[in-house]
Amino acid sequence: MGSHFHGDYLIALNHAPREFRLILNLGYLVCVMARSFNVSILRACAVLALSVGILSPKMAMAGAPAKITGLDANGKTVTVNGTGHYTLVLYTNADLEAESRKMTLALDPYRGRSNFEFVSVVDLRGGVPPGMRSIVRVHIRDEEGKEAARLKKAGVSGNSGPIIPDFSGSTLNALGWDSVYDQLNVVIYDPQGKEIKRLSDVSNPKQVTAVLGAIL
Repeated sequence: MGSHFHGDYLIALNHAPREFRLILNLGYLVCVMARSFNVSILRACAVLALSVGILSPKMAMAGAPAKITGLDANGKTVTVNGTGHYTLVLYTNADLEAESRKMTLALDPYRGRSNFEFVSVVDLRGGVPPGMRSIVRVHIRDEEGKEAARLKKAGVSGNSGPIIPDFSGSTLNALGWDSVYDQLNVVIYDPQGKEIKRLSDVSNPKQVTAVLGAIL
């Protein structure tokens, strides 16, 4: 293929808007295939379309974020970075109950939104014997019931958000929280399940609501 054509292609590619670059690249590939293999433009397009059709699902799968899961107090599997909505995940533990309560109240303006999910992960690694874990789950379910009643009274629609008691640390490790913290930590995922913001050592709920206000 002539050097003039290749040069014109590079100039066009450099100046084209990002959304048109894929079209330019595909068109260039069609021309290269047609000339290199001495086939018609139509046949080159067919071969290229078949290749893109085969590779696209694999490329999409490779770019998809890994699912992070945990068991809630009912033993139900929860996808922490679920899709279709923004998700705020809160790290907490038994020593951060008062701080967690303040954060929960500060999130009320967002919790009724269909595009927002609130998930709490409670760090219980090494602190609860296996025989006592069912009691902890019952206590969490009771607290979830009280929170649902509070939200209803406050006029906030929707559920209270799942709470994951993590006894083994598997969910915490997947979230990058493999240490024990003396302050709240937060990570936010977009509707595709990709992490978009991480806040460490959160001492004031306004640090989180300021981020949410810019996103939602």
